[in-house]
Amino acid sequence: MAKFRVVYCGSNDVPVDLIEPILRDADAEMVIARPTNDEELAEAGRDADGMIFHGALPLTREIISKLNRCKVVCRTGVGVDRLDLEAAREHGVTVCNAAGCNSIEVSEQMIGLMIAISRKLVRMNQYVREGRWRRHTAELHSYRGPVSRIAGQTLGIVGLGNVGRQVAPRAQGMKMNVQAVDPYVAPEIAEAMGVKLVSLDELVRTSDVVSLHAPLVPATRKMFGKPQFAAMKKTAYLLNCARGGLVDTDALYEALTTNEIAGAALDVTDPEPMPADHPILTLPNVIVTCHTAANSNESYVDCQTHAAREVVRVLQGEPPTTEINDPWLVGEAQDQGFGGV
Repeated sequence: MAKFRVVYCGSNDVPVDLIEPILRDADAEMVIARPTNDEELAEAGRDADGMIFHGALPLTREIISKLNRCKVVCRTGVGVDRLDLEAAREHGVTVCNAAGCNSIEVSEQMIGLMIAISRKLVRMNQYVREGRWRRHTAELHSYRGPVSRIAGQTLGIVGLGNVGRQVAPRAQGMKMNVQAVDPYVAPEIAEAMGVKLVSLDELVRTSDVVSLHAPLVPATRKMFGKPQFAAMKKTAYLLNCARGGLVDTDALYEALTTNEIAGAALDVTDPEPMPADHPILTLPNVIVTCHTAANSNESYVDCQTHAAREVVRVLQGEPPTTEINDPWLVGEAQDQGFGGV
């Protein structure tokens, strides 16, 4: 009989070939569970020594209270807005994530979305598919609308964490000026990157592109609403590859329809999934990419194996490398409902 029992929870095609060898080397048995509600999740972890979460699964105080011997829970993703970190700490459960494992992917998607929305690539592709292309006619340029050179523009990064620090050099490589707001980053880190730290108000007012990479906590929920959109340049674009709840969707829709800002590219939305009949999806100056920024073949392998190794480290009495214990995050669980995967 194995020394440890590790339960993998998710509705995905579980990569047993990636995870099981890591657990087996630690004398841990891998058990696969596919919970669809809080009760099933609690039952799956009742006798687990460790758990791996794939997808938007909750870790509520009630669920934690039913985990008889669980020492560690590790997400294969990054966001912890469905996890009650304070309750986990009180019950001696270490919570980890896959921070850094998909930062490259998200930063690449952000750059791609910035180019796509500002260069009107999706709009022009649709123009061609509609059979309207007649060389460079006045009608074509009117349909496309104004386009500005990206080089020389100012990118404002909200959150200079793992992803933000990948975004900055890529934008600088495109000859953009980069500024950021992050109350928790050391000034010397930003300075070494050539990134100017500014206030949120200054960033909103002076950026040509605003890219969100902040966690979702009470202080950041709907941090971009009517006042922020009113303060932005009318030529500015908003990008969100972090959490949909950072943006007031109704206020964004109003800003887009009244030309307060030029456009938005969203990998994440609120609500999520975004209903097909949502009015924001009728707008030509919006791109939505259904929460896929973190995905690639490589990041999937990295995130899955990282989660397994973190669980093993804790079970063997070693410190994890990506434990979630930031004081400003503990006690800030947001979405307690079962989100599925």
